[in-house]
Amino acid sequence: MHVIYNNSKVAYREAGQGDCLVLLHGFCEDSTMWANFVSLLSKKYFILTIDLSGFGKSDLLKAHSIEAMSEAVYAVVKNSGVDSCVLTGHSMGGYVALSFAEKYPEMLSGLGLFHSHPFRDSDEKTKNRLKTIRFIERHGIAPFAGQFVRNLFAKPFVKKNKPFIEDLIHTTSVHHSDAVVAASYAMINRENKEHVLTNLSCPALFIIGKLDNSISMDYSLRQLSLPKISSVHIFEDVAHMAMFEKPVETLEIIADFMEFCSYTVNSEMMKMD
Repeated sequence: MHVIYNNSKVAYREAGQGDCLVLLHGFCEDSTMWANFVSLLSKKYFILTIDLSGFGKSDLLKAHSIEAMSEAVYAVVKNSGVDSCVLTGHSMGGYVALSFAEKYPEMLSGLGLFHSHPFRDSDEKTKNRLKTIRFIERHGIAPFAGQFVRNLFAKPFVKKNKPFIEDLIHTTSVHHSDAVVAASYAMINRENKEHVLTNLSCPALFIIGKLDNSISMDYSLRQLSLPKISSVHIFEDVAHMAMFEKPVETLEIIADFMEFCSYTVNSEMMKMD
């Protein structure tokens, strides 16, 4: 399925019925990463998974930014007839989710940050992204994919799951270089969104890995006190990919968060009555 946003195709998938959960993938990923979550969660919920700009089956947006990606997400959500959802984003998808939350807070019953945060890149992170851009512009994404994917996981996981890692490297290597470069610039240029979490009226979910090489523990921990209501889960032996490193545990966390958000919404409605 797809919608047209700003003359570009935005691909997405729908599954199930019930309260809506929107899942956004991260950098150099696509919506298929959520396949196992969708197959189980769609038994109780309506699940939307979206290919962000240039990834999966979505076109690369002509005016590319985190904000533009969040508007594309809004176009999908409205096209699906959804008025309220729990929006959860992994890594870059979390940046998109925060931008969506800033613009459309009334549409959220919950906000989940899966190995993500609201802060701007550090100077060091910006330098690393620029190095990635230069490398990919010269050599393409395939030579970049191997090291990139392995660095997302805890080393013991990589050693025990070599076939899975190789499959993921192959999947990463076939993304379009233009999309990867555009996404890198979008993350460099994004604005600080601390105020979004501070002003958030719905519950927030944080899933954090202590071994995460992509997001510092300082950034991960600094955000936890910002929302009024939050659910925090820190995995000792997980890096940046808890949905694969701890699939059973993270699936249960998401399911529990959906129940919590539904309870919170219903409680607020009872107060209004």
